[in-house]
This record gives sequence, C-alpha cells and structure tokens, in this order.
Amino acid sequence: MRNPQKALQKYGCPLNGKTVLVTGANSGIGYAAAVHFLMLGADLLLVCRSAERGQRATEQLQAQFPGSRIVLLLADLASNASITALAQNIAERGEKIDIFLSCAGVYYPSVTTTEDGLPMTVGVNYVSTVRLTEALLPAMHENTHIVLTTSLTDRFGRVCRAPKPGAHEGFRAYAESKLLLSAYICKKARLRGEKEPIFTVAHPGITATSLLDPAKTSHHPLFSKLGHAFLYLFTHSKEKAALTAIYAACHGQNGDCIGPRGLFGISGYPRRTQFCRNVRRQAARGSDPYIADAK
Repeated sequence: MRNPQKALQKYGCPLNGKTVLVTGANSGIGYAAAVHFLMLGADLLLVCRSAERGQRATEQLQAQFPGSRIVLLLADLASNASITALAQNIAERGEKIDIFLSCAGVYYPSVTTTEDGLPMTVGVNYVSTVRLTEALLPAMHENTHIVLTTSLTDRFGRVCRAPKPGAHEGFRAYAESKLLLSAYICKKARLRGEKEPIFTVAHPGITATSLLDPAKTSHHPLFSKLGHAFLYLFTHSKEKAALTAIYAACHGQNGDCIGPRGLFGISGYPRRTQFCRNVRRQAARGSDPYIADAK
C-alpha cells in the first residue's frame, strides 16, 4: 500500500482516547491492523498467545509509536480457562473497550484438539472467539464496535453434525469455522438489544499471512513457500487487507459485512457487502453441534 496515511484518512477515523483490543496481534493482519489503529491515535491492548512473539511485536510497535499506550495481554484461545482469565484481567484493570477486533485463528493446525477437547480449527476460530466476545461484553458499551474477522470461505462451509476432534483439520474445517462465525454475528446483529455493542464482520480477501507458516501448521515447508510466493504475487498486502477491519471499526453499522471491493472480493479497498446466502441460512437455523460449548 503506497500511501497508508491517505488510505486511513478515507477509511479510518480519529481514535484518540479510544481503547482498541486486538487478538492475534503479533503478526499478519492483526499486527497490520494494530499499526493502523496506532496511526489513528488509539490506545492498544494486544492479545497474543506467545509471550515471546507478543513482546517482540510490542517492542516493535513502541519503537514505531513512542509515547503510545500499548499493553500486552496473554491468552491462548485453545483454552477456555485462558479466555476466562483474560476477561477477568481486563475487568480487574478497569479497561473499557471501544473497539474489539478478533484476528486470532488457525488453519491446518499441527495440533488437532483444544485443551477442552474440541476440534482445534472450529474450537479456536469459532467457539473460543464467541466465548471471548461474550466474556468481554461487560467491558463494552452501546457504541463499541465488535469486528470479527471472517473469510470468503464461509460460503463453502458445511456444518459437521457429528464432529470428531482431529477428524478433519483442513480447508473443510476452516470453512466450517468461518461459516459459523459469520452466522453468529449475523444473528447477534439481528437480535441486538438496547445498549448492546455494534456487531460486524470484516473479511480481508486473500493475502499472505502466517496462517501458512509450517511452524504453526501441518503444511510441508515447500508447500508453504510456494503458497506464500503465489499470494504475494497475485493478492494484496496484509496492510491493505487490514483496511476492511479498520473501516468496520470506524464506520461499520450493526450487521455490516465489510470486504474488499475487487473482483470476487479477493483484494481491493473496503466496502460494505452482504452476508452470503449460506451464512444467512445458518443464522436462521440458529443451532450447531458446538452451540452448547459456546455459552
């Protein structure tokens, strides 16, 4: 992205004095969004799983934005206990969240089961994201923008009616997790109560992030290298991809789905789009085999 300041003037908004919480903030779209938020003047709460990678990201951001308030918080979304501890920590700190951006997720994970016995992909990308969102609601207000990162793959998702941990942890599970996550927001927005936050989703299109990192996935290193090379050549940068989340956080209305405006939603600057029919149908059904675990 050649001129981030110009793009942020168009798609962002002043965030001085606003507190933004970002999960998955040490790399990829989460880190790119964190940079954008700091450029807009926000106070930043970074939620990372790895203390080492989180500290490295925090130091890089502090060097780039000296004087900004940047707080590192640790949580593992593969653990319900860790999610509960994070919510309690935020409550005890007295933080009031103005924007919540969820970017944490897994794809083809090398570990196939969460600490609580759920399939890893759906467990982290959907169930734990919902758990964290619900747990953080007391720290939010009626003008808080909730932005959950979904994916174009939600239109290909099919809900597994009898899930088995480790049975399928590839594209099918990823698409299922994003379908369920999009449907959750679609339904929450429709049923939004008085003084509840604003519920939105943003999908970044297609970009090269650490989701293909062989250290985090079961991919062969050669496949990861070739995949990254293809994505860098034919898709947009993570900095540009993160603008969909920035637009949703600054200008999103309840129930909005924000995505890139380019061909098939693969790349481009952000715009309002629509939930696909697959998501709307799942939201209307209102149930899935994980729903009891998500409450």
